Amino acid sequence: MRRLIIIALMLLSAFIFSGCGGGVGAPGSSGSDNTGIVIQSATLTIGSPDIDVCGGRESATLNVSAAPLVSGSTDDPFNGASIEECTITYKKANEDPGAPIIETLTIFPNCPLVNGSTSCDVTLIDQSRKVKWFNDVNGGVFTPAEIPTHYVAAYNCRYMSSFGKTGGFHAEVDIWLANFSCP
Repeated sequence: MRRLIIIALMLLSAFIFSGCGGGVGAPGSSGSDNTGIVIQSATLTIGSPDIDVCGGRESATLNVSAAPLVSGSTDDPFNGASIEECTITYKKANEDPGAPIIETLTIFPNCPLVNGSTSCDVTLIDQSRKVKWFNDVNGGVFTPAEIPTHYVAAYNCRYMSSFGKTGGFHAEVDIWLANFSCP
């Protein structure tokens, strides 16, 4: 009986963990089998994590490392491959559930995706979301526990290979919002 329980637990854990990481490629990537491209890593870099809600649009640099799924293949999945779309979700940090809600933002970087390393400029947060955050805090709609207020900007991006097939990947960066220079 004890063996059956152990076998059952092993099968259950194998089933649960088989979906981790979204398939072939980097953790959180998907579609490598269809696109012929393996996303090895995806990161975001920003000049400063302190976002001034009184300024204009904020940018980030999306850095993607990719390689062909089948090394040495005559079919090049990178010929015309591009990062098509990213949906940015601004997640409240665990320490601040009272922070204002920031609506998701969808951007269309149309950035070429190359074999090796790709970097492209993307929107981090636009002016209208910053103004709404400022109005929600100053108007008393939301009362964050801390100012600057911590968020995680989570990017879920879709790319297309030269085969016309799409895949996806995920990247995150921490940001802190405040009215650093507002009058």
